[in-house]
Amino acid sequence: MTGQRKTHPEEEILERFAMKRLDEPQLAEFEEHLLLCEHCQNRLDEVTEYAAVAREAAENVATAPVKETSRRKWGSLDWLPMPAPALAAAFIVLIAILVWQPWRVTAPGEWRTVELATLRGAREASTAAAGFSLHLRLDVSGLDAGGASAAIVNASGAVLAETPVSLVDGKAELNYAAGLAAGQYWVRLKKAGETVREYSLAVNSR
Repeated sequence: MTGQRKTHPEEEILERFAMKRLDEPQLAEFEEHLLLCEHCQNRLDEVTEYAAVAREAAENVATAPVKETSRRKWGSLDWLPMPAPALAAAFIVLIAILVWQPWRVTAPGEWRTVELATLRGAREASTAAAGFSLHLRLDVSGLDAGGASAAIVNASGAVLAETPVSLVDGKAELNYAAGLAAGQYWVRLKKAGETVREYSLAVNSR
């Protein structure tokens, strides 16, 4: 991907990605868009925040004391500010959010900076924690990295994302908002389609 897409993904795509339910090839396409789109990064943060608020509200309801008179009032449904079917539908939505809440642990939004200076084959690799959005800074000493791009590759050789890099203070920088699961990865710096340097990245479980 050489530039940001002109249009933003639909809301359904954003929600499915946040809940880890987006399949290929839409997953790869959305991840590449997310790398360069601050607007969609903010939208994803809003989804995450909404789920957290909903969870807190549900916990407050669950811990509230119930008196005998309150139980009778609940049974009559006379207190409802909205029709019972509408309340039931809203409650189902809330339960669905809480059931899917485990994706919050690995959802993007919490950023970590990782310095990559170790080439593949060296004894020690740069490390990162699983589930965090990553700001990667690549050591490009001795290289002409102008116009270069970087590809993130998993241990099986599959390319998870490829994006242009920015040169800042002698480093080639890129963002990967989706976060990575625990495992071994490689970051390949490319220029004119050729790999000019490769970095090792070990992602550990939290």
